[in-house]
Amino acid sequence: MLQTLSIRNIILIDDLHIDFAAGLCVLTGETGAGKSILLDALGLALGERAEARLLKSGTTKAAVTATFSLSPLHALWQQLEDQGIPYAPGEVIFRRILDSEGKSKCFINDQVVSQALMRRLGQDLVEIHGQFDKLFHHKSQLIALDTYEKIEKSLVREAFKKYKEANQVLQTFQENSEKSFERQVFLRFAIEEIEKIKPQRGEEAILEAERSLIAHRAKIADTLLGVDQNLATIVTSLSQSHKALDRIQELLPEKIKPLIEATDRAIVEVQEVLEGMNSLKTEVEGTPRTLETLENRLHALNSLTRKYQTENLVSCLAEFKNEFTDLEQGENHFESLKATVFAAKNEYIERARVLSEKRKQGALKLQEAVAIELPPLKLEHAKFRIHFEELIEDAWSVSGMDRVEFYIQTNPGTPEGSLSTIASGGELSRLMLALKVVLVKSSTVPTLIFDEIESGTGGAVAAAMGERLKALAQNIQILAITHSPQIASYGTQHLVVVKAVKNEETTTHVIPLQNEEKHEEIARMLAGETITEEARAAAKRLIGNSDGYEPNSSQKII
Repeated sequence: MLQTLSIRNIILIDDLHIDFAAGLCVLTGETGAGKSILLDALGLALGERAEARLLKSGTTKAAVTATFSLSPLHALWQQLEDQGIPYAPGEVIFRRILDSEGKSKCFINDQVVSQALMRRLGQDLVEIHGQFDKLFHHKSQLIALDTYEKIEKSLVREAFKKYKEANQVLQTFQENSEKSFERQVFLRFAIEEIEKIKPQRGEEAILEAERSLIAHRAKIADTLLGVDQNLATIVTSLSQSHKALDRIQELLPEKIKPLIEATDRAIVEVQEVLEGMNSLKTEVEGTPRTLETLENRLHALNSLTRKYQTENLVSCLAEFKNEFTDLEQGENHFESLKATVFAAKNEYIERARVLSEKRKQGALKLQEAVAIELPPLKLEHAKFRIHFEELIEDAWSVSGMDRVEFYIQTNPGTPEGSLSTIASGGELSRLMLALKVVLVKSSTVPTLIFDEIESGTGGAVAAAMGERLKALAQNIQILAITHSPQIASYGTQHLVVVKAVKNEETTTHVIPLQNEEKHEEIARMLAGETITEEARAAAKRLIGNSDGYEPNSSQKII
C-alpha cells in the first residue's frame, strides 16, 4: 500500500507530507483546491512524463517521494533483484526530482533508474481510475479478462512468433525470387553466349604468341635464313679447325687434346642451334591460321572477358552454371517454405482457438461475478455481456485471434452496446466500480485510486458506491477523490485538500480529519459554503450509517 507521499515545489504545493492508512481513504475539498495536483505528483513519482509546468512558480527544483509497504510475496521484490536495486524487506521508495527545464532524475531506493523502468514498476503498485477509464478500450478489456481468468498465453505467443518468422522468410524469398527470375534470364543468355565460342583455359596467351609470330613471319624467316648461313659457315670453319689440330696432336698431345675437345663441343652446340632454327622455320612457314582468323578469335574472347568482368572465361562459365542450377532449385525451396508457413499457421490457429475457448469460459464467470455486483449499485436491471469476434488474419497477434468487447444493457427492452456508447456517466461509473470490485481478486496492485468515480450519481446511488468501495477496501488500499458526501462518509481515513493564501501566495495543504472535523467536512459537502444544523444532522446520519455498514457474505471481496 501507499504509506507516505512527500511533495515539494509542485504547482501550488510548497512542502507537503501525507501519511496514508490502509482501507478506504477519501480525499475531499472544494473544486480547485488542488486534488488533481496530488495525482500529478504521485504520477510523477511513478514514472509518468515530467513537465516543467509542474514546477512551482519561482522555484528551480521539485521533488516527489512515494513510500510503499508491500507483502513479502509481491512480484516487485523479484523485479528489483533482477535489476540489481537494493531493498529492505517490506518497503520500497520511489523518488523523482524535476528541474526548471522539465528534465528529471528517477530513483528507486536511492538508486538511479530510467524513467521507463520506474513507470513499469510503478504500474505494479498503483492503478488510477476516473470516469474515462482505460477499460473503455477493447484491448484493455481483453487484458482484464485474461488477468481475471489467469489465462496463460505463452503457447500462443510462441506459435505466433514462429508463424510470423516463417512468413517473413517466405516473403523475403518471394521478393528475392522476383529478382532471381531476372538473374536467371541473364545467366541463361550468358552461358549460351560463352559456350558458343568454347573458350579454352590459357587460350588467350597462346593466341597472342601465335599472332605475334604470324605478324612478323617474313622478318623472322629472313633473319633465320641469314643466321642459318652464318652458322653453316661456322660449322665448316670449326670442322676445318678440328682437322688441323688433329694433325698436330701427336706433337703436343697434352696441349692440343683439350682444344680438340672444345672444338667438338662447339660443333655440337652450333648444330643444335641449326636444328632449333630449322624447327622454328618450319613452324613459321607452316602456321595454318591467318592473322585475320587469330584477330577475330582474340576479339571475341576479349569482348566477353570485358562484358562479364572476368579474367578467366572458363571459370566464369562454371560459376554461372552453378548459380543457374541453384536458382532453378529455388522452386523446390519455395514450396518447402510455403509448407512451413502453412504448418506454423495451423499450429497458431489451433492454439489460439484453444485460448479462445478458455476465454469464453472465463467470460461467463466474469459476467456472473459482475451481475452479482450490479444490484447493490442500483443497477439491478442492467445486464453485462462480453462479446467475442474472431479477428482477420492481419490483426492476429501474440494475444490470439479474439477481439473482446464489454457490452451493457442498462434497462430491459433497450439495445445493448459498448460501455462508452450505451451507459450514461452515472451508470458507467457504477459499472466501472463493479468491474473493479470483481477484477481486484486477480490484481496484484496494492493501491487503487478512484478519481471522482461518482460523476453523474448522487443520493442512494452514491451511497451504494461508497458501500462497495468500503467492501473493496477490505482487501486493498483505496484512495477515493470525491465530491460525494455519501462516499466520503464511508472513509476509514479522511483527508481534506484546502488552499491557503498568505503574503499573496496561494498554497495547497492536506489536512487529516478526526471525528468532529470529519462531520463538519461532510456537512460542508452537503450544504455548501454555509453549514446548517440540518446539514450537520444529515452528516451525522451518513457517518452513522457507514460506520454501521458491514458487507454481507455476498458483498465481501474475497
